[in-house]
Amino acid sequence: MKKLFLLILAAMIFAMPAEAAFDALKKNNAPRILLAEVTGYGVYELKPEFMENFYDVIRENLQTSFNVTTRNNLNDFDFEPTEEDEIFSTIHMDAIAHGRLYLRRMANVKMIRYGDSIFGKEYFQDEKKTAARRKLEGKPYNLTPAVAENVRALGEKYDVDYMLFCNVRDADVWRKTGGIFGASPSTDDLRGKRAKIEMEYYLVNVKTGKVFEGQNIEKRTSLTTNVLIGKYGNNYTIGDMINFVLNKQAGELVENLTKKGLKAIKF
Repeated sequence: MKKLFLLILAAMIFAMPAEAAFDALKKNNAPRILLAEVTGYGVYELKPEFMENFYDVIRENLQTSFNVTTRNNLNDFDFEPTEEDEIFSTIHMDAIAHGRLYLRRMANVKMIRYGDSIFGKEYFQDEKKTAARRKLEGKPYNLTPAVAENVRALGEKYDVDYMLFCNVRDADVWRKTGGIFGASPSTDDLRGKRAKIEMEYYLVNVKTGKVFEGQNIEKRTSLTTNVLIGKYGNNYTIGDMINFVLNKQAGELVENLTKKGLKAIKF
C-alpha cells in the first residue's frame, strides 16, 4: 500500500511545474500534527458564536507548513463528549497544569479540579514555586507519565508525530471604556469597541511526552481600521474583527512552532 502511494505521489509530482513539485515534496516531508483540541479552560464563558471559527482558522494556517490531521466534532459545540474526547481533554489539562502559563485564578472549575488533583491546591499558592515556573519560558517539560502513555497510544492511532492543543482563555468584544458588550458577529456598529483574544497553545511530542507551550494575546480596536477596510471593505463587522485577530494569532502560532516549538521537543 505504501509503495502504491509513493508511485501515485511521484506521478503527481512529475506532472506538476517545478515550483509546485518542490512544495509537494516539502509538504509530504513536513511534520505530522494532530489538531487535538481547540477549546477554553479559562474562567470566562466563551461565546460559541465567537468560537466556531477558531478551529477552521487554526487548521488552515497550520496546513501552510505542516501535514495536519483533524478529529471529528472538534468544533461542534453541541455534541456529547466521547470517552476519547475526555482523554484528549485530560491531556490538554495536564499540559496546562504543568506549564508556566497556568494561573489557577484564571481557570474554570474543571481545570482547577484537575490541577489541584495533580499538584494540590497549596502548590499554586506558593509564590516561590509559581515564580520559578514563570522562568521556564521556551523550555520543554514533561506530561504526567500515565498521560504520556495515552499520548503515545493516540499518536499511533492517528499516525502523527505531534499533537497541538489550543486553550482559548478569553475571547470577546469589549467597550474600550470597560465592560463586556453583548454583540453578535454580524454587528456592524463598531463605535468604541475592541476585539480581544487570549490563547495558549501546547505542542506535544507523541513519543516522548515533551511539551512546548506558547501564548498569544491580541487586541484590535475599532479605530485601527486601515487594514480591516482593505480586507473587508468599509462595512466590516465585529465578526470580521474577530476573524482578523484570530488569523493574526494563528499565523504567529505557526511561526513560533516552526522557529522554536519543533526544535525544542524534536525526537
